[in-house]
Amino acid sequence: MRITSVYITLLLLGSVTLMLRGQSPKDSLWRVWNDTTQPDTVRLKAIQALTWPMLNVSLDSAYLLASMQLKMAEEKKLDYWIARAYYNIATHYYYRTDYIHALDYYTRSLEIRIRLGDLKGEAAIYGNLGLIFGQQGNTLKELELQRKALAINEKLRDTSGMTSNYSNLGIIYHQLDDTIQALEYYHRALDMYHPIKDRKHIAITYNNIGNLYRQALKYDKALYYLLESLKIRNELGDRLGLAITHVNLGTAYVKMHRYAEARAHVLESMENFQTYGDSGSLANTYFTMGDIAYAEGKFHEAIEWCKRSVRIAETHYRPAVIQAGCGCLYKAYKSLGQMGEALNYFEQYTMWEDSLKKDELEMALNRFEFEKELLTDSLSRAEEQTRLRLTHQIEMTRKNRTSTFLLAGGLIILLLAFLLLIRLLAYQRNAQRLEQRTELLEKQQLVNEISLLKTQVNPHFLFNSLSILSSLVRIDPELSERFIDQLSRSYRYILEQKDQSLVTLRTELGFIESYAFLLKIRFEHKFNLEIQIPDTVQDNYKIAPMTLQLLVENAVKHNRMSLAEPLVVEVIAGDEEVLLIRNKLQPRSTAVNSTGMGLHNIINRYALLTDRPVRAGEGDGYFAVSIPLLN
Repeated sequence: MRITSVYITLLLLGSVTLMLRGQSPKDSLWRVWNDTTQPDTVRLKAIQALTWPMLNVSLDSAYLLASMQLKMAEEKKLDYWIARAYYNIATHYYYRTDYIHALDYYTRSLEIRIRLGDLKGEAAIYGNLGLIFGQQGNTLKELELQRKALAINEKLRDTSGMTSNYSNLGIIYHQLDDTIQALEYYHRALDMYHPIKDRKHIAITYNNIGNLYRQALKYDKALYYLLESLKIRNELGDRLGLAITHVNLGTAYVKMHRYAEARAHVLESMENFQTYGDSGSLANTYFTMGDIAYAEGKFHEAIEWCKRSVRIAETHYRPAVIQAGCGCLYKAYKSLGQMGEALNYFEQYTMWEDSLKKDELEMALNRFEFEKELLTDSLSRAEEQTRLRLTHQIEMTRKNRTSTFLLAGGLIILLLAFLLLIRLLAYQRNAQRLEQRTELLEKQQLVNEISLLKTQVNPHFLFNSLSILSSLVRIDPELSERFIDQLSRSYRYILEQKDQSLVTLRTELGFIESYAFLLKIRFEHKFNLEIQIPDTVQDNYKIAPMTLQLLVENAVKHNRMSLAEPLVVEVIAGDEEVLLIRNKLQPRSTAVNSTGMGLHNIINRYALLTDRPVRAGEGDGYFAVSIPLLN
């Protein structure tokens, strides 16, 4: 293994060296980095200048450069550069959609930036954390973090940071179908990018505006902005950007029935995504090729492209692409007269459509909460201004009517009144925050109770349990008695804990062991639960009730299992007071109906209980969820 690791490292170093050749500025930076006589900060600046653009060229090479940067910064104990290396590594993981590792490294970088007072770096990380929460469907949290980043950048008058926030806010409102707000933020960004001639971000914004007009069916404007973006990205050699704009142009040309031009652009996009190694984005490209083939009457070709699209989209969990791919397959099979296959994909299309509608409803609710928060802030500021004006008028009146002696006394009284006013305002703000938090808790508690009630009366689970019990009574009375005992314990726990916000970890683990016993009997030992939690942790920490049951149920729902390859769910006490629940990825061959409400429920519940986030994602062949343990 060590020889293989060294060999791979040498290959990556070779690829980095080859990429750096041919352009004298990069050659010069590479020489500075390798020159050990140079000051440490000079060398670290050189490798930083090499690493950042490499993220748009080769993620493997960028990761290698950032790791080299981190190693030197740690050896020299230079916190600022350690933070920057963490940031580079986190961005590498973000581009790979490995959000667990991305959140980890962004958080490490953020802790150092806050300690050093690096407001600019702090704002950049808030913006990126917002993007990750947005990818996980938590739009309200994404808006909060982007606003937090924007407030810091406005304080610093950092035009680069402000334009990045404007662009991100434009994307958020674009996703919320608020075209007016999205265009406003996009054009604010452009107004700041043009004077500094930031061509890379101008190209990104042109691409976003082109997409917005394409979705609004204004194809002339869409083509103008997309072609302008393509021109700039081609001049800059931005391979990833070219891939994105080419596929957007292809989609626009499909809507305009200009299929030859659409096919040419999508093939260009496909080549760039493959070179860049972005397999997730290829799913959308393959679907677009299938859409073109269907429009041209090439139904067999359409089926081939769309099947490839659905396979990749399922791997990377992209519901919108899965739904579109199933719709394409339904139409193609129907056109070929293969009604059995057509019906199968139509059912899948309908299932994903329902799931996406639920996601859209949740996004709309998030936006409503955000607008409510903005209105509350605005009213609070207006009231504060009114009070300050009134206080000023009282002060001026007293000055005009009293003598010097009374003026001194009046000033003392005014000072005391002002201090009291500050305390009252602080109390009022705290009361408002408490009231809002109480409303959110009541809302979340209602959602939790509904979810728990669903679990209590789940007909499928109850039917399966009774069917198994019926068989066990005749075959193994002793085992059937244990089965009844564990089933009653499970339902008793659900009834007893449905009104609780927190339970001890030991109590929750006792319930999940009963629940796992039922699953083992049900699936004939194709399922197993492994718990590795020290007794001290079980007794000293608490957890939201039913958390583990939702996660185990989610694992069973989405993964295949067999005697040769059983599904094993591990519950482990992790570092930094977290509980890690993970299972090896064994996706079912056929996608199952899933709303994603279980994981969103857990994320929202913990957001109200603690500032520490719930983290979920795929990595190293596992799907893992990290739950904070509460004192």
